[in-house]
Amino acid sequence: MDGVTCVGGTLADILARPLKGMPAPGRIEFVDEMKLAPGGCAVNAASALSRLGITARLVGRIGRDGLGDFLLRTLVGRGVDVAGLTPTDTGTSASMVFVLPDGERCLLHSLGAMGTFDSTDIDWSLAARSQVLFVAQLGLLGGFDWSVASVLRTARDSGMLTALDTVWDPTGRLAEKVAPCLPFLDYFLPSYDEARAITGLTEPGAMARSFQDRGAGTVGIKLGEDGCYLRGPHGDEITVPAFHVAAVDATGAGDAWCAGFIAGVLSGRDLAQAGRLGNAVAASCVTALGAYDGIRPMAETLAMITGTGG
Repeated sequence: MDGVTCVGGTLADILARPLKGMPAPGRIEFVDEMKLAPGGCAVNAASALSRLGITARLVGRIGRDGLGDFLLRTLVGRGVDVAGLTPTDTGTSASMVFVLPDGERCLLHSLGAMGTFDSTDIDWSLAARSQVLFVAQLGLLGGFDWSVASVLRTARDSGMLTALDTVWDPTGRLAEKVAPCLPFLDYFLPSYDEARAITGLTEPGAMARSFQDRGAGTVGIKLGEDGCYLRGPHGDEITVPAFHVAAVDATGAGDAWCAGFIAGVLSGRDLAQAGRLGNAVAASCVTALGAYDGIRPMAETLAMITGTGG
């Protein structure tokens, strides 16, 4: 067993920056840059892991269309194992990403092919080759959201470590979707806003204890510009400060953090070191448009942490 199997958000992003205001009906506004890029939390995490030198396998659904062909071609070029991607006649999932002048973004999303993804689409002869099963984008995976707990249980039974990340759920049912997953999680990695939506709490330590009381192992809460809060299964806790960089686009920063943190776990780093690696990968991510171009190889990322890199 080696590396990470990433399950979940698999889509194409159409990014535009900077959006200073939506055009009025029948009008046009200019942006400086537009690009088509692979997107979705599982895609972003798998791409970042591969750039860091970690074996990354991707499981999801794509359409038999131009966007699906683009995803396959680009991901293979990034070194991601795409044998677990299932083609379907439903169009490839896609998002239109509007990047604001400060680097924050808002999105329009079509569930597409990933809206038809089901736990039966997972080929465990491929998925269980990895040390870690990482489910990314819970809350925006259609019907699969309600099957994630059973998938995590199967991974555990297969001897894998399990990790889960969430996104904002426009249906308002994120807490219901997360609850059955917690007993089967070695690592739960939500953002602060998502953790607050799930628990109704405002203090990261209290959020983490709430998750652990319901079965989760290590909890990592992403704090954006404030870095991350981490609480281990035995109650050890730490807040790791962020690296400050000139932000261009926050797209994929949370996924990059998860990739860095998991890479830290796989390389035997302690909680603080894994969090610092996550922070460094996330900081690199936001320096370029999209979720991939800013990510650096492991050696350059480690040099950034020690202050010896550019």
